[in-house]
Amino acid sequence: MTRSFFVGLGLCFSALPVAAQRAAPSGVTRDAWQRRGWIDAGVGVGTWPSGSLAATAAGWYSVGPVVAGVRLGTSGQWIGEQRSDQAFLIGGRTDGNRAFLLGAAGFARVKSFRSCDGCGSTYRPTTTQLAYTFEANANVGFAGVGAVMFGVLGPSTVHYNAFALVLNVGWFDP
Repeated sequence: MTRSFFVGLGLCFSALPVAAQRAAPSGVTRDAWQRRGWIDAGVGVGTWPSGSLAATAAGWYSVGPVVAGVRLGTSGQWIGEQRSDQAFLIGGRTDGNRAFLLGAAGFARVKSFRSCDGCGSTYRPTTTQLAYTFEANANVGFAGVGAVMFGVLGPSTVHYNAFALVLNVGWFDP
């Protein structure tokens, strides 16, 4: 596993208890089970396969600190290793309407192949693997931006790790 995965995992899980301990201002009633929904999409780079371009699109729904989402992710070289996945993820998010962190894990259907110039492509069987995502989001009203680390764990023929900048659209207010 890559060092960036463990760094992201540590940051995500260290932020969740801090958010849970924040108290509401005096005299303000806070609904701990606020509901929010949003979609995000963006592009970036992959750390594996090396030198790859990456893209992600996701839809998220949260109830209080619990979040569930679906993601389409891909990372690949122009000629070389290619990965794509369809994932269902469940995790947690920090408090906050305008800025929050999110971490989730789940299962993904992963497609993988290798192409080379002049020798064709080698397609591997579709497989189910563990997927993850870590996000930092900042929003104003119905739109915002975020930074995402995402990928799939598994054998060397299917795993990948990528970073992307995303645009968010959805409901973030209380």
